[in-house]
Amino acid sequence: MDPIVLDGVGFAFPALPPLLHDVNLTISEGEVVALVGPTGCGKSTLLHICAGVIPHFISGDLTGIVRVFGTNTAETSLARIASNIGTVTQDPENQLFNLIVADEIAWGMENRGFARPDIRRGLDRALDFFRIPHLRDRITYDLSGGEKQRVVLAANYAPAPKLFVLDDPTSQLDPIGAQQVLSGIQALAESGQTILLVESKLEEIWSLVDRVVLLHNGTIELDTTRDQLDRHLERFTAANVPLPQLVELGARLRRRGVAVPALPPNPDNAAPLLSGIRAQPVESERPADETRRTRVDVKGLSYRYPPPRRTLAVDGVDLEIPAGSVVGVVGQNGSGKTTLARCLSGHLSPSAGSVSVDGRDVHRMSVRERAATVGYVFQNPDHQIFKDPVLEDVVFGPVNLGATREKAIESAERVLRALDLWEVRNLHPFRLSKGGRQRLAIAAIAVMQPPVMIIDEPTTGQDLQESHAIMTLLVDLARDAGQTVIVITHAMHLVAEHCDLMAALFEGRLIAFGPPEQVFRNEELLRQTFVKPPAVTALGNRLGLEPRPLTLEDAIDRLAGPSLKVARG
Repeated sequence: MDPIVLDGVGFAFPALPPLLHDVNLTISEGEVVALVGPTGCGKSTLLHICAGVIPHFISGDLTGIVRVFGTNTAETSLARIASNIGTVTQDPENQLFNLIVADEIAWGMENRGFARPDIRRGLDRALDFFRIPHLRDRITYDLSGGEKQRVVLAANYAPAPKLFVLDDPTSQLDPIGAQQVLSGIQALAESGQTILLVESKLEEIWSLVDRVVLLHNGTIELDTTRDQLDRHLERFTAANVPLPQLVELGARLRRRGVAVPALPPNPDNAAPLLSGIRAQPVESERPADETRRTRVDVKGLSYRYPPPRRTLAVDGVDLEIPAGSVVGVVGQNGSGKTTLARCLSGHLSPSAGSVSVDGRDVHRMSVRERAATVGYVFQNPDHQIFKDPVLEDVVFGPVNLGATREKAIESAERVLRALDLWEVRNLHPFRLSKGGRQRLAIAAIAVMQPPVMIIDEPTTGQDLQESHAIMTLLVDLARDAGQTVIVITHAMHLVAEHCDLMAALFEGRLIAFGPPEQVFRNEELLRQTFVKPPAVTALGNRLGLEPRPLTLEDAIDRLAGPSLKVARG
């Protein structure tokens, strides 16, 4: 029996137009299938359908036939369906039920009635499989986002389900951490497991997947094998779903008349295929940061968490961040990025050192002064959305800071339009997708125009177009309003394309700081903190391109010549 068979499936939430229609999909045993598409296209909804959550837990109008291991999901219980499926949702915090990691991983086996010796073996096996034995006795809610995601994966792996349904399993992970998890999932597939996963970063799962399914306009528009993707560039472009950078680079170079074979996504394998091409030098267009005055001045900053953790999370950081600059803060999960950001914002008082904004010590400001000086967008947007509807949540901040309601609405409209939220301004915020709520949280801070904005993972859950729209808005705020924008991110392609500066952290220490074009050259140094340059930049490192390409368009200019530049797709 095929693990998943969808026959003419459609779905509509109550009182809303159909989100899905005419979906036909068969997934065979042992296959790893990636479901991709733009934000809001229904990927998570389709996973809920495959897992039986729809119609048994989430209500709506489900049409067609859904079979999981031969059983019609509408004719059986959710408990029976769940006994064969390991489901990981987009937000790991929604799946954490226990205080201690070991209890969390054992909990699913206990609920299924496993014998105690089997629970112990399953716990040890899951911890080792996902390389997290060091987290065994940690408090779940003290973990970083990536650590939580790996714990959730381990908890689902422990009862040995036959099918894994994963919704963006690497969304909270750094590039190397994501690869470790995906390598584990690949091992599951090789052992006979079947995996259906939503994943926007095809580059990261290239070696993992057998097929890629493109969901767009409410239905499946493309179902193809991995090695055929470069033949469908227009479809992915139209859906704002990026192909792996080097795969697309090869396809677009061939369209320019450059004789290159299909390129693999790995720079080490792609570089020899391009070594005979004469590269074109291109002048860098990055602004000179040395002409700007210092906005954020960090001196000897350290922070040690109190007992029981006693962790030195930030260790002697010195930083001078210019006004009007966009800075990307990168590093592995647990490297101190969020702790540093919370010290910069005044949410945490440092153990040593100081943070000044425009010459004033942040930690000597009142709460109101800090709110007006440093805006902070949390990693989880649900922690700071509290007004209904969307427009009221955005207007709340500037009105509290003294703006008239008319002026606040005018500013809110500008920001909401930039983030593609104006049309849903009258909806309850929790009617939005996770990506929509992330953009709303950014809008609620951006509208106040504080001198410094700190955004923790601003593009989580966003498609390509929305990610660039968010970063473009942040760059515009820096350029037009003179704001300093600090972005914590694992998206190296966004750092490369939009940030003036980047700061890399490793075990709480600042190991690199400067323009991305320079920092990305030192791959060996960055490897300490589990950061990889964008694929085209790593390719430039291997080919010795000057300056290093930071974007796909840069790489095309180097290898095909800027005079032939055309629109993407």
